[in-house]
Amino acid sequence: MSRRPRLHLPRAAVLACATLALTGAGVALANTIPSQPSQNWAGWVATATRSSRLASHFTTVAGSWVQPSAKCTPRRATFAAFWVGLGGYSLRSKALEQIGSEADCSSRGQLFYYAWYELVPRPPVTITSLRITPGDVISATVHVSSGTVTVTLTDQTSGAKPFRKTTFMHSPSPDTSAAEWIAEAPSNCNSHNRCKPLRLTDFGQVGFTAASAVSIGSAGRHGGPISDPAWDYGQIVLSSDGKARYSPNEKSYALPSALNLAGTAFTVSYGPAPTGPTGPTGSTGSTASTGSTGSSGSTGATGATA
Repeated sequence: MSRRPRLHLPRAAVLACATLALTGAGVALANTIPSQPSQNWAGWVATATRSSRLASHFTTVAGSWVQPSAKCTPRRATFAAFWVGLGGYSLRSKALEQIGSEADCSSRGQLFYYAWYELVPRPPVTITSLRITPGDVISATVHVSSGTVTVTLTDQTSGAKPFRKTTFMHSPSPDTSAAEWIAEAPSNCNSHNRCKPLRLTDFGQVGFTAASAVSIGSAGRHGGPISDPAWDYGQIVLSSDGKARYSPNEKSYALPSALNLAGTAFTVSYGPAPTGPTGPTGSTGSTASTGSTGSSGSTGATGATA
């Protein structure tokens, strides 16, 4: 967690900082977490509760999304990550296991689309075997068994061989206290683990579907959607000003929608209002050759620990 990123593209210079606090996090009541702002995450989170016989912690999170096209602003580098993951939500969390895709803009207006995974506090890794382009349907899974983490990502549109990586984590061990489905403004962290969210890329809108998780408790394993009553769940609004409502002075803002009736799908819109199913189109873009991260680990005051 003390590594220093490089600040040139195509490497996005975005590292995980596993305890970037949410502002004004609410208390979980009646199996729901009140909507809360974060400086870097937008989406939905589910947290395990040790009192539940079905959800003392999670083992698996899964979801799909369509890679959005991005719009670059001249002379401004921006970054956007879309991912599913386990951990990183609790204030005490020291780990986060995640996999996803990215849409980054250089200060010259160049677009870079690519896939990556990260096992915080280890550095991010670009998935070079997959070439991501706007409109691709992407499915991702994170599975944890004891200290072994398996991340999987499939580009269903390209038909490329799915990516799968299994790693044993220790010191710290994996965090399985929360499951997340997130669009993010990644963070730049210095050698003292002080992290600052970077400016969010204008991605228009991204839709998460087939969102599910598997938990385990004294009564055995249990699978369900984000809104499953076996765990607490809530919405996170990305606000660089730390406010739930949009302000014209915001450097970055992204708003998640409500869940569908099945609790398996939602959208995240860049800015204060939806801008279309895939957002405005930029240049063709290219695949990054080196790693970028997704998360900088949002921290919630109500998040359970592993």
